[in-house]
Amino acid sequence: MANWRDSILKNFQPKISRLTLVADPDGLLTEEGMLTAIQERGFDLIPFDDPIAFRYAYESQYRSKWDEGKNTDLVVVLRSAEQQLNRLPYDLLKAGRPLTFALHQLFPKLNYPVIAGLDRAYLDAVDEGYQKHDGEQLTERGTKEFVLKKCFGIVPDLLNTPVDLLKVLLSLHYRKVRLPDFLVDFLLESLTKEATFELWPLCEILSSRESFLRFLQDEWKVFLAAQTDPSTACRVPFGHEDVRAYIDTLFLEGSLTPVDQDASAKLPTWAQTGVKHDQKGDALRRFRGLRQRFEAELPTAEVSHREWQQTAERWAELVVLRWECDESLDATDRTAWGDLQESVQAAFGQWMVNRYGSLHNLPYHQQPVMVHQIARFMAVERIRRKLPKIALLVLDGMAFDQWLLLKKSLEGGDGSWRFEESTAFAWVPTLTSVTRQSIFAAEPPLYFPDSLATTSKEKNHWLRFWEDQGLQRTGVDLVTNLDGPTDQNLEKALGNGRLSVLGIVWNKVDDIMHGMQMQTAGMHNQVRLWASQGHLQQLLARLHSEGFSIYLTADHGNVTATGVGNPREGVLVETKGKRVRVYDRQEFLEEVATKFPESLRWPNYGLPPARLVLLPGNLKAFTDAGDQVVSHGGIALEEVLVPFVAINREGT
Repeated sequence: MANWRDSILKNFQPKISRLTLVADPDGLLTEEGMLTAIQERGFDLIPFDDPIAFRYAYESQYRSKWDEGKNTDLVVVLRSAEQQLNRLPYDLLKAGRPLTFALHQLFPKLNYPVIAGLDRAYLDAVDEGYQKHDGEQLTERGTKEFVLKKCFGIVPDLLNTPVDLLKVLLSLHYRKVRLPDFLVDFLLESLTKEATFELWPLCEILSSRESFLRFLQDEWKVFLAAQTDPSTACRVPFGHEDVRAYIDTLFLEGSLTPVDQDASAKLPTWAQTGVKHDQKGDALRRFRGLRQRFEAELPTAEVSHREWQQTAERWAELVVLRWECDESLDATDRTAWGDLQESVQAAFGQWMVNRYGSLHNLPYHQQPVMVHQIARFMAVERIRRKLPKIALLVLDGMAFDQWLLLKKSLEGGDGSWRFEESTAFAWVPTLTSVTRQSIFAAEPPLYFPDSLATTSKEKNHWLRFWEDQGLQRTGVDLVTNLDGPTDQNLEKALGNGRLSVLGIVWNKVDDIMHGMQMQTAGMHNQVRLWASQGHLQQLLARLHSEGFSIYLTADHGNVTATGVGNPREGVLVETKGKRVRVYDRQEFLEEVATKFPESLRWPNYGLPPARLVLLPGNLKAFTDAGDQVVSHGGIALEEVLVPFVAINREGT
């Protein structure tokens, strides 16, 4: 049966036109499956968002090749209505084939604003339900009911008991599914009619995963108290069989934290996972349980980017547990861990080769997918939420597992911090001058070829981006090489009464990494030590007191790798970077690739044509054979997927 993509893809046949101009007001071409399908047919996509950036890419990547007689199929996407195609430059209009795609054409019997408000990832579910719909056009209310049922498995009229509601919430928040605000409001209207839920904080737990987990954590303590004191009322049915499996998994993955319980022996077996016993024993049980789950549920090369983002967070939790339990592991544990590492990196590496090239075109308004979209996301949030001051803190070189250590320390020092966590993809090669520069330029590396080997242009990039958003340069600043929360350059920036956008680069984690000789265990010990000194806590508190809404990220992570030998140096190699070589001539790359047959010729995704990337292979490093180093530059899960965290304080 044909689906919604087929009606669009029939217009993209190889060699049909070297230039296609598409009015795409609903972002249909930026849906992940659609992007992949179009690219598999040999087409490249460029959005016409920034005329100057577009012209650079068009002239350097395509027009020059056409002038040489080479064929490439290019799609220029204008995220506006059909009548806006005439905004495009005359030379494109003269040479291009115009097309228009819109949601109202695909689903004429559904309410357009409701469908337009959905993440495009749900269009498959909408389409499947729509093909079975043989009735008349649905109203706004009818379309909301249709979407809740088909996309999220929710029928509001059937949510009559705490078990009904909890099953829905657990399913949504475990998968990190965020309902659009208009659907949250629609559900609230239905649920508040039931007296059953009058004591539930419905608005918070429907719209926020973090609020829901805090609610469960608090209610878990009430549930445990009720086991020894029957007079204690517990509103959450933790003991129901449909709820228990989720609760066990949330404790296993670290989303919920076990608590102290004096009479734990009297608890049912299934509840033991949520109670503290022996610290080392608890950690070892969690490590083994989470490792076995990974072995059984490893993502494939065909899944969406979202699945790997969620996998990266669970993997980080497992990495922390692995080294926390190091002394307790037996030979079987160590062998299984090594095998799992290889499997995870091989699967992710294959996915990266297959799917990474389309990520930079995905929408970023709900959450940045790649690090160069972070500033753009912040600009949208600044206007949407009317934020007077925003700050971006980049902890250079920090992997997600190291963020978990920092977060635990922050929560231990001040329980009012709130963290909305997600992940973003770094640029490959995962080198500071490439991927950190893309954060502040808010562009792929293709657009800054002349500074690809340096970070000296970052401030200019940052100021230019925010100036393009309508801000005065006097209200924007970037502080690099931060020395600590009392850094003089930071004090100078904060002393600017006009400051509304602040970027900060702190190299501490990267410095730890480049001096590391004790692999991942040493990294964790040093990061914990730094966290215990309270410097990050002080910086966040200072920014919060100055009225900033705070976002935190990293440019790349790091991973322990084993040396396979030293190849010929490339033109873009960091002093301590051992996970990549970048060349400016194909013959240089091929010479090294021949000597290292396990190496990977990385596709030139988002990079200037003159930069050719060679990677040493899964968990390998271009250094003395057998040496183990902590480094970055490659495509390991820990290097590529970095934390992106919105940081708030309770009550603000």
